[in-house]
Amino acid sequence: MREETIRQAGRGDTKGDDDRSPLAAERRMRIVELVNQQKTITVPELVERIGASPASIRRDLVWLDEQGLITRTYGGAMALNHMQETLRQTSPGYHQRTTEHVAEKQAIARRAVDIISDGETVILDSGSTTSAMVPFLATKRNLLIITNSIDITSALLPIVDANPTLRVVTTGGTLHAWSRSFLGMTAEQALRQFFVDKTFLAVRGVSLQHGFTVPILEEVPIKRQMIASARETIVLADHTKFGLTFAIQIAPLTTAQRIITDTQAPREQLEQFEAAGPQIVLAD
Repeated sequence: MREETIRQAGRGDTKGDDDRSPLAAERRMRIVELVNQQKTITVPELVERIGASPASIRRDLVWLDEQGLITRTYGGAMALNHMQETLRQTSPGYHQRTTEHVAEKQAIARRAVDIISDGETVILDSGSTTSAMVPFLATKRNLLIITNSIDITSALLPIVDANPTLRVVTTGGTLHAWSRSFLGMTAEQALRQFFVDKTFLAVRGVSLQHGFTVPILEEVPIKRQMIASARETIVLADHTKFGLTFAIQIAPLTTAQRIITDTQAPREQLEQFEAAGPQIVLAD
């Protein structure tokens, strides 16, 4: 009976409907129920099951994703527990990545900080290599550092306390535990308020054919916004990332002005990558 009531209300749904109404709240509750039952569901399926317009369903999915109740996907939604299980199966956890290739990541991080000038505004993407930049920032002055990373924010606290010329802005947004970062529309909107000197971007794959890729769909919009907000994009990628392609493209190679990698990266491949656009910087 309740689903039929929602269906009937949905047929009269228009763009001007009040999303704070009891009917909207009940519709959203039903969406969460259906997503959790089916694990993944598309917008057309939700339209058929609930009877609301596609526009209203999409608005509901955006709202529910922002509240951390479901995970919005391309064309539909996925249950949170299903997304977390998928991530565990396809992608090493953040803490695992921090223990891999530590020396290479520290060398890359040190070189990345070397190219930051005092007085600049920079974005630090969430990632194990960008996190390794934090200790080297202590000697810089008059930086504005913008980040969506919980770990970078926490690690900067004692450094900012000792060096108050450093200022830190966090994006806020929807907290995603697997990446220990803020994602979603709130975080993206926060970044749109800034135009920065340099973005330091974390990626999982660097490919001549497919550019910069990651396995997690939800990370892509904020990474693209980090690129759009910057005068210069610098990708940090250790040697293991070259030649890899993951499910979702962030951007083509030509988007980045520089790629900083370690000396174990294959030199013959690096020449091909540099010919494709970005300058290759080796960190030793």
